[in-house]
Amino acid sequence: MIRKFILACALLIVSVGSQAYATEPAELIRVTSEELLGKFTANRASYEVDHQSLYDMVRSVAIPHFDFDRMTKIVLGRHYADATVEQRKQFADEFQTLLLRTYSQALFQYSDEKIKYNPAVPYRDDVIVRAEIDVGAAVPVRLEYFLGKKDDDWKVFDVRIDGISLVTTFRKSYNAAISRNGLPVLIAELKKKNIIQ
Repeated sequence: MIRKFILACALLIVSVGSQAYATEPAELIRVTSEELLGKFTANRASYEVDHQSLYDMVRSVAIPHFDFDRMTKIVLGRHYADATVEQRKQFADEFQTLLLRTYSQALFQYSDEKIKYNPAVPYRDDVIVRAEIDVGAAVPVRLEYFLGKKDDDWKVFDVRIDGISLVTTFRKSYNAAISRNGLPVLIAELKKKNIIQ
């Protein structure tokens, strides 16, 4: 189960895209997943010793296609309204860095697993793209990408891994931490963790 989770986390990052022509959500995910995995595979040896180059590559390909404003609002939950504009920005920046570095490292778990993509289906005012990853088990890893329109582009704002929501999981953990110590302390802890990584 741990291997499945790590692999799925890696594919969260590699499954959002940089190809402007891939306007349909499912095609956007498929095309750019192949692009990023191709770059990773071709440069894997150098990335093993130069993590910053890996981070830079993932940042340029993937990060612009996440809606971190929306993710921040969901993750902070009831604490969002009380946060200042600067605190929201600080949290979003540190949260982005945490995801970038965690999932960039998780790419090293990828070993040519096959991915099946399904067409996007409506979800309220947004869409869901479902994918399955064959990891050699009886049941494949199930991924659901939640995408919404922002500035006329599709952007990912949540991913469910075998039914477990990324943003909901972080919201539960971070809201408990904020209730105990406050948002400034959580931001400082995230910044410290990101420096260590």
